[in-house]
Amino acid sequence: MPNRSTDALFQLVKSLEKSEKRNFKLFLKRYSGSEDLKIVQLFDALDKMKEYDEAQLLKKNKGLKKQQLSNTKALLYRQLLASLRL
Repeated sequence: MPNRSTDALFQLVKSLEKSEKRNFKLFLKRYSGSEDLKIVQLFDALDKMKEYDEAQLLKKNKGLKKQQLSNTKALLYRQLLASLRL
């Protein structure tokens, strides 16, 4: 059972300001390769959610598989922190 609203990545995405979200997307385009399509999809999906629900996240994003979700979330988290450092 997913922990609603307690996911660290979800809280980080929700705490970003509009300008920080824009800078993150520019950062991804500038420094990353073609793998980032899933990262951008995950970022956008988390940004649109009102509360974290993993089942709903997987249902709405057919490109994300349950087996890939934890790795994709970890990569997104690292990329967000790197973007914020810059």
